[in-house]
Amino acid sequence: MEYENRDSRKVDIAKDIIFFFVTTAIAFAYFMLVLLIISFVTTSYIHFTIEGIFIMATVATVGVDIHYVVKKIRKYRKK
Repeated sequence: MEYENRDSRKVDIAKDIIFFFVTTAIAFAYFMLVLLIISFVTTSYIHFTIEGIFIMATVATVGVDIHYVVKKIRKYRKK
């Protein structure tokens, strides 16, 4: 019984690692899209450079990643 639990835990951890990369890619694409739309809509009011948009999207993605990792750490510590 203990052996099956270890295997299922390894599979869960592998799935979480893969999902982490998928979540990171989706979050970055989402933040880039939102910031580009804001930049196009408010061209005369707020001016973003593409470098600034990349930096803001990266910072927001890192925030999402930190939240995801903390959530997973809490999940595995409860088990």
